[in-house]
Amino acid sequence: MAKKVNPLINREINKNVNKLLRGKGGLVSILAVIVLAVIGLFVSTDDSRNNPADNVPLPSKKQTPLEEGIWNVERVVDGDTFIVVDDKNDKYRIRLIGADTPETVKPNHPIEPFGPEASAFTKNIIAEANNRVRISFDGDQIDKYGRTLAMVYPQMPDGEIFLNEVLIREGLAKAELQYRFSKGMKERFKEAEEEAKRNRKGIWGL
Repeated sequence: MAKKVNPLINREINKNVNKLLRGKGGLVSILAVIVLAVIGLFVSTDDSRNNPADNVPLPSKKQTPLEEGIWNVERVVDGDTFIVVDDKNDKYRIRLIGADTPETVKPNHPIEPFGPEASAFTKNIIAEANNRVRISFDGDQIDKYGRTLAMVYPQMPDGEIFLNEVLIREGLAKAELQYRFSKGMKERFKEAEEEAKRNRKGIWGL
């Protein structure tokens, strides 16, 4: 983050620099400039407070689990993450538990192969479901980033589908089994991944 020296200290530094330029004060003025500059670093103000880009509201990181049921999706972040909103306009970041799609938006990280395809797939599914998904839980519900870990079922015109499993079966996500959820669901995800590997789908075809 960029730092800005306190204006009062900055004036003192300028005053001593001017003395140097006029040949007054010699070594004393040099030492004064150095000391004031060091002090200025410790009492500096943070430019980010005045940077509008740093003040954009982010989806809330509430540590209380959401209620199971139908939710409206505000936007898709990437293949395995999206934002839902309630009737009070509170926002929650949902992460598909057990399914890890390639990265597309991770800071300081390159876009991974099939990341854009996974994002597009999830966006298309959510759009076809008219932005309505059913959220249910099976084990861990909140991760260390404050995201809600959920089993997600988009409400398609001809019935709901299980998005976590579909992404794995299509080779657009790896089975991610380190979280605590039921053994039966983990076996289901493993089986979907093995099918994608056999058929060399998505990431398994590279």
